[in-house]
Amino acid sequence: MIITITLILASCSQQGQNNFKNSSEAIEAFQKNIKDVDTHSIKSKNETTVDFQDRKTKLRQNSYGRTNHHDKLSFNVEQSSNTKEFKTRDKSIFIDSNEIKSSPKTKYLNYHAQNAEIDYYQKIGQDWFDLTTFNQSLLKPIEDDVTIKDNTLSYEGTDSVMKYLYQLGYSQSPLIDQESLNNINDLKIKKGKFNLTFQEDKTLPKKLTFDIVATGKIKNETINIHMKQTTQFYKFNNTKVKPYKNLTENNYK
Repeated sequence: MIITITLILASCSQQGQNNFKNSSEAIEAFQKNIKDVDTHSIKSKNETTVDFQDRKTKLRQNSYGRTNHHDKLSFNVEQSSNTKEFKTRDKSIFIDSNEIKSSPKTKYLNYHAQNAEIDYYQKIGQDWFDLTTFNQSLLKPIEDDVTIKDNTLSYEGTDSVMKYLYQLGYSQSPLIDQESLNNINDLKIKKGKFNLTFQEDKTLPKKLTFDIVATGKIKNETINIHMKQTTQFYKFNNTKVKPYKNLTENNYK
């Protein structure tokens, strides 16, 4: 009787858990599962330290997002900086097809300006939420080189996947809103690593952490960048895509 109960409990504990033979099997399962995702949410913390013109600046951003992968996007962004030189601003955005609502509220000169802003945030939405691009740009290129332990994929390198992660972090950091830091050329990844942990019951992302050191040029001046980010993925197919409270109450005036 004791042996039977033990076997049943062992069997139950394994049900719904990922058991991968190798990283290729995990990535293949991920590729299949993202096809069934209709909605999901994310939240991330980004800390980027910039060393430019003999000045070190620390920029932080907390990002929250919801999407239905079709026509609705919701963003909430909280930014901070350790210097007044780089001004930051909290904001909350909601897009439903060709309509946009925001806090702080925005007045547009004409519909062309409004459409341009919608296009801009839809592009950011692709960066934040597109799991197909996430798979093709981050996982597939290193399928044979990434290591796996339990439910976590790990990788270190300086190749194209780290540039993809840098761009993902860039879109979830105050860098994207800083005019003086927006035109970084000749970007080179000096050091990078990431860990991607899957959900326990299904091969969908649960948590992504990465740490990247990079250099670039702004008008022939060198800029050094150290970016760290943690992103959590949740409410797959269980996300109601609606405006965040900071938008409905217009808290970011």
